[in-house]
Amino acid sequence: MSADLLLQGLRTGLTPFFGLPLCLDPRPATGVVLGAPCDAGVINRPGARLGPWAMRAAAMGMGSHPMPGRLREARPALGPAAARGWLDGGNIPTLPFSLAGALETVQATVGAWAMTGCRTLMLGGDHALTLGALRALARQHGPLGLLHLDAHPDAADGAAWGTDIHHGAWLRQALEEGLVDPTRVVQAGLRAPRFDDDELAFLQAAGVRMWTPGDLRDPRLAPQLEEDLAAVGRGPAYLSLDLDALDPVLVPAVAEPVPGGLSLEEALRLIHAARQWPEPWVGADLMELAPTLEGAEASARVAVHLALHLLV
Repeated sequence: MSADLLLQGLRTGLTPFFGLPLCLDPRPATGVVLGAPCDAGVINRPGARLGPWAMRAAAMGMGSHPMPGRLREARPALGPAAARGWLDGGNIPTLPFSLAGALETVQATVGAWAMTGCRTLMLGGDHALTLGALRALARQHGPLGLLHLDAHPDAADGAAWGTDIHHGAWLRQALEEGLVDPTRVVQAGLRAPRFDDDELAFLQAAGVRMWTPGDLRDPRLAPQLEEDLAAVGRGPAYLSLDLDALDPVLVPAVAEPVPGGLSLEEALRLIHAARQWPEPWVGADLMELAPTLEGAEASARVAVHLALHLLV
């Protein structure tokens, strides 16, 4: 963000993401950032409805060019600015007490922007809302590839809670509705303790590729990981990042923190793998930041650094 934009934010109180132009009505652009202020599907620790505000505030005053990976071997050169040609579309107007209604609003809003040719980045918010974005984008592109970073499989059948729509069930819904191609779905960071093996068995039977942090760190599996990640991008793809994929030492303010998560460097390597896809991802999200919880400011700062690399 330039000094002029920072000063404008200080004067107006408005803090568009990375200082992007604020535009609430869909129009053609490279992409659009959309807040998703709803946590009606969170089972345990609410607060993610305030995530979009926390991430916008954390991005205020932040440079838009990631630091080069190496500075000692050649003359350093900054890469392209993140989010070039992007807009901040404000928040999706989700009502707080109806997850089904929020999903419809997310689908309509993401769909309206996508129809103009925009890529979409959603800031959440409850991970269940990803289902609305997938419904919109699959209607336009057909079944999507999916790179899903998360501590949890998010493929529950909903029986325990009496509903098939919540933040731990959206991927099962997406697979059953044909929104994603299971042969092009990769999950990374899985490590949350299980009550049973139903979710894992369901995903394995569907053909989803599942990776724990231990798998990711095993050098013998590196060729398989590269192959799996490449498969995601063999067609239109979506990248969904639950912030609990990272270790809670780095990102404690999430709905369901699980010890033993990814480092920032590991998460960035997975995000950077998407740059090798033949076409850029059509949609992405950063979900489950709950700024009402301890460690909120540090967690939001990590989230916007991830966004910076997503948008380059």
